[in-house]
Amino acid sequence: MSNKDWSTGASAGPPNFGLPEHSALTIEGRIERAAGVAGRATGVRDGRERPLRRSNWAGGLLLIAGTFGVLITLMIVLYLLA
Repeated sequence: MSNKDWSTGASAGPPNFGLPEHSALTIEGRIERAAGVAGRATGVRDGRERPLRRSNWAGGLLLIAGTFGVLITLMIVLYLLA
């Protein structure tokens, strides 16, 4: 068995785990995500962007969450009655 295709691990760079460069599992991805969160927060504070609770899709998410809550409650009640 030949090991000439194996790398020796002597490279000075970080290990390559096959992740994209800006993945949430890499340092670069975490820095990029933190910068995005900070940029959004300053945009809301400065009035350039609307807060998430007033966005167009917030009502839809609340409707989905409410429906899911009613469904779980109904399942619990039916389980207790059966």
